[in-house]
Amino acid sequence: MGCGPSSLAVAELNRSLRAGDGSHLLQEKLQTSPWLLSAATPVLSRTAGTPLHTACKLKQLEVVKQMLCFLSSAPLPVVREALRPYCHRNDIALPMSNREGLGIAVEMVNCKGQTPLMCACAAGSPDLVKLLLAQGADPWVGDDCGSRKALHYAAMSGSTACIEALMQVIPERDRVRQGVRYINVRSVCGLTALHYAVSFNHVSAVEELLRHDPLLSAATSSHSYDVLVSCDALCTPLHFAAVRGNLVVVRMLLKQHLQGSSSSTGLRSREPRLRANDGGLLPWQIAAAYHPGNRDLVALLHPGEPLEVVMGLAGGGDEGAAASVRGVGTGPSSLAAIAAAALRTRLLSDLQRLREGPGPEPPGEEGDRSSFASSSPPPSSSSSPSSSSSSSPSSSSSASASCLLNQQQQPRGPRTREAPGPGGGGGSGGGITESGDEGGVGDVERLCGVCFSEQEAVAPAGCAHGVCGRCAERMCHLALGAKKPQPLLCAFCRTEVRGFVRVVGLIQQGRQ
Repeated sequence: MGCGPSSLAVAELNRSLRAGDGSHLLQEKLQTSPWLLSAATPVLSRTAGTPLHTACKLKQLEVVKQMLCFLSSAPLPVVREALRPYCHRNDIALPMSNREGLGIAVEMVNCKGQTPLMCACAAGSPDLVKLLLAQGADPWVGDDCGSRKALHYAAMSGSTACIEALMQVIPERDRVRQGVRYINVRSVCGLTALHYAVSFNHVSAVEELLRHDPLLSAATSSHSYDVLVSCDALCTPLHFAAVRGNLVVVRMLLKQHLQGSSSSTGLRSREPRLRANDGGLLPWQIAAAYHPGNRDLVALLHPGEPLEVVMGLAGGGDEGAAASVRGVGTGPSSLAAIAAAALRTRLLSDLQRLREGPGPEPPGEEGDRSSFASSSPPPSSSSSPSSSSSSSPSSSSSASASCLLNQQQQPRGPRTREAPGPGGGGGSGGGITESGDEGGVGDVERLCGVCFSEQEAVAPAGCAHGVCGRCAERMCHLALGAKKPQPLLCAFCRTEVRGFVRVVGLIQQGRQ
């Protein structure tokens, strides 16, 4: 099977375009054979597109201008002859005017459904993007490979200039269709331009897209069949960033969420770190699976700490950055904010006083329990030498439940906690009890019930549920230092905290 004369002529024109001398021959060829403008290359070709597609892929601005100028200035019969091959292939009526002919030309598709505008975005030519949009190219058209739009191709290529050109040149009336903003336009499986830019690790493209306030919570609607991007359903851009392990992009996305949640509207979207994909995986779990050695990435994505804290915008972070992110404006503060600030100052002063003045060591104690410094606990004691090693998971759960019940019934009684052993489990580490026995060496320090890593140091006055000093300070900052202060409540009994006392005194009261 051979190629006809028309296919050979188109192939020759495309070769001249790739060689860079097409602009010299194009005008002459179009005058003698106008049908070449919309004739397709052989189907066995990689693109099977028209010479207009080839010129856009090669970023030949002058050649594209010549083609469009030819269609706008040539007599209507010549324009109809130039577009006849394409109209015949796609069962489209021939144009009735030069303007209509230009509209058909800029919307011509190749065998993959790609328009010249998509080719220009993939090539990274903002000048071609502006030219084609000015001639009526529709940026909302999707290709045959997942319904990807021109903005998706610009994001995949990482062309910041093309993204900017699309968002600037598109008329205001065309930036929203059926309630969807163009920045959030999706492919057939729900991928947005932000998904593509994050997946291809184009940091500058992500930054440019974030300038236009995209939807960070946009989740894929199905498993992706895109040959360039594969993902599970319900994946957000943050899931993609976790797969790529790009800490810079993760910080950009989380900062954008903080800025959006503190906007003038007051609406706070759901925390992106708490969104699970179709497999039930959160972004931090994906990061831990793909990049187990990147502890900074996993810690940043883990929802155990408030976002303001991990971003360094709360507590001891940069106050100026915190103010900008939280949207703190000028003007007087509310009475609730003033009262919360006063209570926070007083509570932090109490904690500082307890830290600096540990007081005399009570009799029978082996160390100062009021110190905030993390120290290694003394050897654990148990009522039976083999009680810890022989306990089953069910017995451990029963013991924990009974301990919690005892804790709710009385302010501070004897309580047992499992201390993790060298391997991280609870079996070999032994039980940590407050009641001495023949196998122990005095009383054992109790661990903070919030972080389980440092010893108890202080407790809210009135409820006697001890926590470490670091957790107490964090509670003060997060509850009372937020944009909308909330009452500071005990992490266990939800009693409102009005002051802190030393744990040592409570232990002595319990023994009496």
